[in-house]
Amino acid sequence: MPKIINKKTILQTRLFKLESLDINFGNDNLRNFEIISGSGAEAVMIIPVNGNNIIFIKEYAAAIDDYSITLPKGRIDKGENILDAANRELQEEIGFKSNNLEHIYTLDLAPGYINHKTHIVLAKDLIPSKLEGDEPEELEVISCKKNNLSKFIKQQNNIDSRAISCMYLLEKFTF
Repeated sequence: MPKIINKKTILQTRLFKLESLDINFGNDNLRNFEIISGSGAEAVMIIPVNGNNIIFIKEYAAAIDDYSITLPKGRIDKGENILDAANRELQEEIGFKSNNLEHIYTLDLAPGYINHKTHIVLAKDLIPSKLEGDEPEELEVISCKKNNLSKFIKQQNNIDSRAISCMYLLEKFTF
């Protein structure tokens, strides 16, 4: 197993930390890696199933300077568990809460470069319930029938790759 022999912070922002790692692979091979670490908080992404529909959102994504189709998601607050965070994000972003939440998977986005986990939660039995969120603008809510997901994904630009992964997981866990 490779061993980290030195870790140094190169840059710290309010959300991210860029670190330099010197890693010894035990075979006279020493390499330097640069990784991005989050603030320590993990995230949750929710697959809201409302009858035969999956509910997506469209929101501005600053890194691509465009709108992105994704699923309700957000940071898990300190002291908050995964399912409570999922229900809070549902209420803030699409105006529903769920009486049936199931944590089905945990994604590592780019484990070679980013130290961040996104917990995937399946949400069923949705009922209207709205909480004030922290989004800078109103999110567009988009419903897609389960049997149209492949076509929906092919027709859209800028779909969050985590949302596409979630559609695969949805098929494995519910169909």
